[in-house]
Amino acid sequence: MAIEYFGAGSLSQVRELVESLKVQRVFLVTGKQSFSSSGAQKKLDNLLKDRQVVVFNAFSANPKLEDVISGSKLLKNSSPDLILAVGGGSVLDMAKLVNISAANNGIGFHDIVENSGLISNKGLPMVAISTTAGSGSQATHFAVVYIGKCKHSVAHNYLLPDYLIVDQELCYHTPKKIAASSAMDALSQAVESYWSIYANSESRQYATRAIGLILESIDLAINKNDKESIGNLSLAAHFSGKAINITKTTAPHAISYTLTSNFGVPHGHAVAALLIQVVLVSIEKKSDRYVKILDEVIDLFGCNSLEEFESMWKSVMSKCGLSSNMQEFGVTIEDTDFIVKGVNLERLTGHPVSLNREDLTKIVKRVLLS
Repeated sequence: MAIEYFGAGSLSQVRELVESLKVQRVFLVTGKQSFSSSGAQKKLDNLLKDRQVVVFNAFSANPKLEDVISGSKLLKNSSPDLILAVGGGSVLDMAKLVNISAANNGIGFHDIVENSGLISNKGLPMVAISTTAGSGSQATHFAVVYIGKCKHSVAHNYLLPDYLIVDQELCYHTPKKIAASSAMDALSQAVESYWSIYANSESRQYATRAIGLILESIDLAINKNDKESIGNLSLAAHFSGKAINITKTTAPHAISYTLTSNFGVPHGHAVAALLIQVVLVSIEKKSDRYVKILDEVIDLFGCNSLEEFESMWKSVMSKCGLSSNMQEFGVTIEDTDFIVKGVNLERLTGHPVSLNREDLTKIVKRVLLS
């Protein structure tokens, strides 16, 4: 179980952590521009001023296998006492993967991706510090890696960070489009977790809290940069992460990855655009179980009907500056088959109704024609 620190200014806990853990050498995994623009760099320079720090930020926005391998080599050569990861979901995932790869030296990373049961060593203590209110990666035992254009997930309890810090001050300067996409990712995760067949009372409590906080705060946070609302989004993203840590995600996420890896659609934007069409196709399957759980989701949004929920979802996206179709990214109806073929059907197992390739084609076409 991770030790958690929340609230404005909680980044200062880093100093206490490195002292209590007697850390002399830190392996710092960061984004590039976000590390500076979030204010994390300036603050950590002071908090770590008498520690040896090795920085790893030479990796792409979506974690790639070759980046994990190079980061793992740097980590082993640095012999640090602690890993400090500061950034959005991709940065935190990269740190998790580098840590576990280095700790299980001798096992090919391809083999770890195929069978996480091969992981036997935990790795170094890790502190995860989020700079976006989105994926909630700091609260999950998953990490995403791309091998070529194919997205893979590694899941193991040893990937869960030992310490996490959710300091809303690091989100105050997030660019609007990134903040909007991140918030919609958190909202989509919460909805997917709530309706997942793997949901339980604990995951639904987290999802419910996330949905409520996001709906209450997203407009002011994204459009007015209201600090209290940004704090709510940061907390909501964390709850969303804790929810999917129990359930995993479902169809909207499964379909989204090709849109991100091949067309450059920001992850949260892709998921949000897909979610409402997933709902409309799923309801056509006439599953009593799905109708019941969807009614609960609709109620969480304060809506009285599916039509009202659809309208509200699109309105929330629009107010954040996100369109509900993918045309602005150059995705066309001719790309439908390619997108559908990129969906790993195994990632649909948690979805509350069974979706086949024909259903996926219908979902994608509706998104591209909306």
